[in-house]
Amino acid sequence: MKPAAAAAWRSSVPWLILAAVAVGVLAMRLQLGFDLSAFFPRHTTLAQDVLLEQLSNGPGSRLVVIGIGGAPEAQLAEVSGLLREKLERSGHFATVQNGRYSDAGDDVPEPVNTYYLLMKDLDYSRASLHGALQLRLQDLAFGGGTLLELIARDPFLITLDVLDRLAPVDMSGELWIADNGSAVLMAATHAPAIELSAQADAVAAVQAAFAELPSANALELEITGVGAFGVELRETISAEARKLSILATAVLCLVLLVVYRSLKLLLLAALPLGMGFLLGLTVVSVAFDSVHGITLAFGFTLLGVAIDYPLHLFSHARRTRRCARSAIGAIWPTMRLGALSTAAAYVAIALSGSGGLAQLGVFAVVGVIVAALVTRLWLPELLPKQAAETESSTTLESPSLNYIPALVILLLALAASHYASDEGLWDDGLSSLSPVPEQRLQMDMSLRAAAGTPDMRYQLVMHDESLEALLVRSEKVELRLTEAAKDGLLTRWRSVSQLLPSGRLQAARQQAIPPREALESRLAGAVSETPFRPEAFAPFVAAVENAATLPPLEPAAISGSLLEPWLESHLLQLGNRWVSLISVSDPDVAALTRRVASWRDDIELVDLQHSTAVLMQSYRSSVVSAVSVAAFVIALLIWLQRRQLAQILWITLTVAVALAATVVIVLMFQGPLTVIHMVAALLVLGLGLDYALFLSLTEGGANRRAANQAVLACAASTTLAFGILASSSIPLLRFIGFTVAVGSAISYGLALIGSRWPRRSNNA
Repeated sequence: MKPAAAAAWRSSVPWLILAAVAVGVLAMRLQLGFDLSAFFPRHTTLAQDVLLEQLSNGPGSRLVVIGIGGAPEAQLAEVSGLLREKLERSGHFATVQNGRYSDAGDDVPEPVNTYYLLMKDLDYSRASLHGALQLRLQDLAFGGGTLLELIARDPFLITLDVLDRLAPVDMSGELWIADNGSAVLMAATHAPAIELSAQADAVAAVQAAFAELPSANALELEITGVGAFGVELRETISAEARKLSILATAVLCLVLLVVYRSLKLLLLAALPLGMGFLLGLTVVSVAFDSVHGITLAFGFTLLGVAIDYPLHLFSHARRTRRCARSAIGAIWPTMRLGALSTAAAYVAIALSGSGGLAQLGVFAVVGVIVAALVTRLWLPELLPKQAAETESSTTLESPSLNYIPALVILLLALAASHYASDEGLWDDGLSSLSPVPEQRLQMDMSLRAAAGTPDMRYQLVMHDESLEALLVRSEKVELRLTEAAKDGLLTRWRSVSQLLPSGRLQAARQQAIPPREALESRLAGAVSETPFRPEAFAPFVAAVENAATLPPLEPAAISGSLLEPWLESHLLQLGNRWVSLISVSDPDVAALTRRVASWRDDIELVDLQHSTAVLMQSYRSSVVSAVSVAAFVIALLIWLQRRQLAQILWITLTVAVALAATVVIVLMFQGPLTVIHMVAALLVLGLGLDYALFLSLTEGGANRRAANQAVLACAASTTLAFGILASSSIPLLRFIGFTVAVGSAISYGLALIGSRWPRRSNNA
């Protein structure tokens, strides 16, 4: 083996061992996740805890929302019923509803079917029983059948009253029809939304059942919901990651071949990126329980700035005819400064307050540092050795950098900002962090509205370490809400107490149950004045006797039942706290807030829409704070490296103006900024610094030409690669791709035009 080849092999062994270890760790640790809430901000207040818990794990997240269109309503009613029957038999769903329902007693779900007599205060006197039977006679005048069976065990019709109070959707009995004419079904899965395999099976079951419907080819199917969106996201990421990666790689290869005309250099340029990606992914897989699909799909692209490092090395080694070791030694201070500055920006992403963004930040920090180290320590050993060329002696004047282009662009950006966006600067909606396209979210809202799902915007929130104490307080609040409703402060509410009374209240209701003999006597007297026969109410007598000895109803008894989702939307356990959520309809917000404050019971009326805005504003503030710290660190690094005030001011102005112009263009074409745009702006900051740092170097001659060539190759490859990413159908990736492509182009153009190299004076 030749000495050069032997040296290259020796230098490669440690890196190859490190790569093998990383592959082994990934084989054991890597788990992919597609939780849509991963990019939501970490929460701080109780209201925000409740909001994010409901979004990620609440019962609404388990709903697969189905729309069937493309036919007249009569035909849709038929196929909706058929689809409901097929889905109920599939075993994937706890409930399937389409608006139609039966009032038969055997449709009463547990635990209402067993505990209904303990869910409401009852008067078992003869007069009360007689009054109830008179009302039932009026009901039967409109038809008997299954209602007669229900009356036999529940003459007070408590079960229907309880179910009406619990109903989460429109229970008028009419088929649910959306504004676009589609018939709507709501199918609640057994599995939570984060279990994507189960959600994928449920979605597949819907598609298979739909395919079997009459005239299915002529019908249109829409499937939405948190779980369905997660499945779509997984499939979209898989398809787009493959397509966009191939396109971006092809463009990158084309640029490098045009600039360097060497297949070997093309392959070597992949080493820093590959090692950065591999080790970045390994660290994320160890630091987090699962790696989000967005991190995997976008992480490699986020490392696009790392392609700059080998390109600078190639250009300086070729243009100056130095050996690779000498070339990297000459540019390493500038490259190191750029890598540390970029890493500082990505640290800000990692600390921004979101699990998903934390993954992206950690991935990028590790990847950038590894890519820089590979370029510094490994790549020079693999490049062909070249004899050094002695350049003519030159004396360099202090560099003269032109501020005018940056000031002109700044003025233009300020002028254009007036027309940038009519919707304001920031988008403070949680949907701005969702990777789901806006039209799909709108479709989901439209279909849910057809089912009459309640407005959960306003909720009374209270908490306690003891569940029993919380339930007792909730029952007191219900009495107060009854008075508030009489005063017109709200129209309706839903409380956990309507399904789960406190143990104390259940015991009191059991104590009010008369002995069997007394009940039978009172019932016989009440029946004697009606067409009913006493023996017809034997099921009621048996149910009352059974209710007297039932163990207390607890949340565990509701778990796994059809009413578990309802309970989960009104009772949460967060850490060591139990939280009660009482949703109120049509509140007079100001008056009800004052009334609630007068109760002095540590209860708060929460506007979830307002809480969302406050949460996002707080999230944005934390990101801005982290970015500000990163900017200070970057400025300090530049000062420690360059220590030339004129250069530092020019670099700062050039990068800042490029960022400002990028923001204005994003506002004009994509609307208000999201936190995702801020993440992309940090990447633009790293790219702009790299371009400005290398184009402001004081060396002349071959070094200047090398810097120009390298920065051109970097800017072209980055702009084109992120331009491809901007075509993604995933909003999060589209935002980042567009922002970085625009920012890279502006940063390069501004740095190139604004840099004037010093004049050389040759000394003979």
